[in-house]
Amino acid sequence: MSWMAWMWLGVTLACIVVEMVTSGIFFILFAVGALLAFLYSLFAGILVVQVIIFAVVTMLCLLFLRPLVRRWLKLGKYGTAQGRPDYIDQNIGREGIVVREITSAVKGQVKIGSEVWTACGVDTQSIANGERVRVIRIEGVTAVVEPLSSS
Repeated sequence: MSWMAWMWLGVTLACIVVEMVTSGIFFILFAVGALLAFLYSLFAGILVVQVIIFAVVTMLCLLFLRPLVRRWLKLGKYGTAQGRPDYIDQNIGREGIVVREITSAVKGQVKIGSEVWTACGVDTQSIANGERVRVIRIEGVTAVVEPLSSS
């Protein structure tokens, strides 16, 4: 086996390992491209053709195979199963208490469970310190909340 065959085999294995510690069906598609380049390198030593095989197969997998596999596995936007909210989405609808006043000009803080979140009022309303609130939505790392008395 040539050094290129070993390199393609190494890339294949590395992509498989990285895919195992991440989610989202991404690196495994690079492993498919590297595996086909490895198989070609066993029979022919043309480096340019090996790189073209790797690039074309990987791009085709990313464009066509990934969406099919994600749909088949029912994976959501961030690799989580659809129908089961991820960590952030689980906070929507939960109640909390304002620990730093929320004003229309300045974001405050809300304690939701054991965590303190940066928060703003829905429609930029002000909410006093100590008031109970409900999380309406999450925008980035900010909880958008409304007072419980208005719901």
